[in-house]
Amino acid sequence: MRRRLTQMAVAGLALLMLTGGLAGAQTEFFEFPEFRYTSGLPGGGWGVTPDGVPGFEGAMQLNVPVAYTPHRGVIVGFSIGSFDSTPRLEAGGARSNGNAWIAFGMGRSGHGFYACEQPTANNFEESFGEPVQNFQQQILPETATQPAVAFGIQDLFENRSRYLGAPRDLHNTDSPYLILTRHFGEERPVYVTLGWGWGRFNSTAIGGVSWRADDRVTVMAEYDGFNPNLGAAFDLSPWLVEDTILFAGMVDLERTVIGLSYVYEDLPL
Repeated sequence: MRRRLTQMAVAGLALLMLTGGLAGAQTEFFEFPEFRYTSGLPGGGWGVTPDGVPGFEGAMQLNVPVAYTPHRGVIVGFSIGSFDSTPRLEAGGARSNGNAWIAFGMGRSGHGFYACEQPTANNFEESFGEPVQNFQQQILPETATQPAVAFGIQDLFENRSRYLGAPRDLHNTDSPYLILTRHFGEERPVYVTLGWGWGRFNSTAIGGVSWRADDRVTVMAEYDGFNPNLGAAFDLSPWLVEDTILFAGMVDLERTVIGLSYVYEDLPL
């Protein structure tokens, strides 16, 4: 039964991507265009366990941060979002938007601190000189009676523009948030995340659900303050190095995002 559900979830996402490819081209998002495909925050295309260990296991989303915060390890990756439902491999240009990240977890389990350097722009070459900085601090660990709780901020120093085509001096993109995550079940856990965010999160409630559907597959759904999104992640460890993660999703249910993350968890800081 579980295998059938996994196959149905992955097949449904693939069908959405394939049939969506017939849709006409769209333009880029007008508001917060640099932050609408992958978050560069904990759980964004890679997992975090309730103990704060990054990798494939644990809670995972696309654009909604999870409260479990890495207390060790380094995470690197990139993603490419398309302006329509056709998957693309161009990092930037008229039809896609590139995104990359290098991040570190430090501190102690249940109280991890996360710091991320995130080049992000619809033209990668313009972005490398002006990346954004994201941070998250976990303030409460998950227990039998309470969820994990964390607060964070995306683009602390307001390095990007809020509106598409706006001058670079019109930033206003710092986006604080408060987030809670709790898991249900042990063998194939379901992770539920709820919170509230400002700025890029549209000053409203945000949330997501991810499910470890199989040993090598996690499926997820979320609402990021602007859009509903769906995604799936695949553990490539048997074929590549440990904790190499391929993920794909549909942002606003009509724009494809694909990405690759690598996690080296054995780096205590």
